[in-house]
Amino acid sequence: MRGVVKFLLLSEAFAVATFGLGWWSVPLIAALWGAFALPPGGRARFAALCAATGWASLLLLDAARGPLSEVAAQIAGVMRVPSFALYVLTLVFPAMLAWSAASLSPRLRKPAV
Repeated sequence: MRGVVKFLLLSEAFAVATFGLGWWSVPLIAALWGAFALPPGGRARFAALCAATGWASLLLLDAARGPLSEVAAQIAGVMRVPSFALYVLTLVFPAMLAWSAASLSPRLRKPAV
């Protein structure tokens, strides 16, 4: 149960911070998570999954409010890729940002003496 709560809170932290501050908030939150979360194993994968889930919730919010599929089709036509690829890349981007920040931040912390 605690794992589900952590997952939901971190996912929505990514979503709210992205909505309010922009995409650069993803590595900041992931770095904090990676530096201070316990237990140390799997922090980067967990942060990546939560970041992708948070951005998926933002995509669902946009889809509920407007013509997201039409915009995706237009952009996909310009880029000459399938529109599904845009959705996948939209979720891969925050996952990679979060994974890299959460992987590097524990190594940057000063070891306890």
